Amino acid sequence: MADLAFFFFLLAAIAIGWLLGRRSIRKKADCSDKQQALARSYAQGLNYLLSERPDDAIDKFIDSLEVSSATFDTHLALGNLLRKRGEHDQAIRVHQNLLARPSLPRVSQQKAQLELARDYIAAGWLDRAERLLQELVETSSELRNTSLEHLVEVYRDEREWAKAIHAVNLLHGRRFKRLSSEWAPIQAHFCCELAEEAINGKDYLSARKHIDAALGYHRNSVRANLLWGRLEYLLNRPQEAIRVLQRIPRQSPDYIPETLDLLITCYSEVGDEKGLDKYLETLLREHPSNSVLIALTERIHQRQSEAAAAAFMGKQLALRPSLRGLGHFLDLHIDSTQGRARENLSLLKTLIDQLIASRPHYRCSNCGFSGNQLHWLCPSCKHWDSVRSVKGVEGE
Repeated sequence: MADLAFFFFLLAAIAIGWLLGRRSIRKKADCSDKQQALARSYAQGLNYLLSERPDDAIDKFIDSLEVSSATFDTHLALGNLLRKRGEHDQAIRVHQNLLARPSLPRVSQQKAQLELARDYIAAGWLDRAERLLQELVETSSELRNTSLEHLVEVYRDEREWAKAIHAVNLLHGRRFKRLSSEWAPIQAHFCCELAEEAINGKDYLSARKHIDAALGYHRNSVRANLLWGRLEYLLNRPQEAIRVLQRIPRQSPDYIPETLDLLITCYSEVGDEKGLDKYLETLLREHPSNSVLIALTERIHQRQSEAAAAAFMGKQLALRPSLRGLGHFLDLHIDSTQGRARENLSLLKTLIDQLIASRPHYRCSNCGFSGNQLHWLCPSCKHWDSVRSVKGVEGE
């Protein structure tokens, strides 16, 4: 159905080109040869469409439809339709054909330039898109903001985080102006990307600067606080790391599982085992999840006994059944079981592990992308903060 609609659009465009050309030619009695050439182009374009040769049909469309202010929107619409269909090379040809016509008004040329930049982005030719967009930012007041938004997109995909931050600041007029609720979290992520690079490079002073900047843009940035906690731990300040990480349940309980390993390590380093138990109990009561349940069960196993841990886990599973919890529950029973019963429990545990492994741990709430790794930026739909832990029996 989409292909049929496209062919009809292209057919109509060629027809319009022929009719417009014919109307203009009628005004000039000495242009009969050109009229015949246009008619031949139209007929040939129609033949290409009917023989399912859309590439050749587009060539004939470009030849037969004269580029002018009257036909500009038709060219633009065809190029955009081709891009949406994923035919990026064809879209580029259509929009490049517009830019090659110096007779067009400057505003029209700039619109064609913007569409060509969008073609390049869709095709993955980011360096070409960047050059076109930078020129539009400098020369077109009408398209400046749109061009800056696309530049942010380009810098994001190129991982040019400092340039992305600068482009967002230009978009909002001045550097220290408060950003909108849409842009503030995105700007914070750009700062967090720089902070992660600095931490990995052991440049802790720069990392703190970028984390402070992220929290300046978005005070409730979970990612910034996770990085802050990690930085404090690396600077041998586990008590401060605990304080920072304990903010996250208030900001977004969905990210509690991402804090647990580091929190347990920090509590161990400061020697506050009772404090850790109390904190985990509070989390399980206020924000129940399988990660917290398993961590607390392991604590009971270490401090008391395997039987006490199994009894605790069994009680919790009766309240909130889950595959991960059941798998851990079986682990607690396998070692204390002998003979055929042990074999059966081991087989059941293997099946549950396989089932868990086949299920994604994270899913994007915007597009449904799923996987076993947390992505702050969804690889599929390019939305920030939309990938969260899967909830329910198969997840947290």
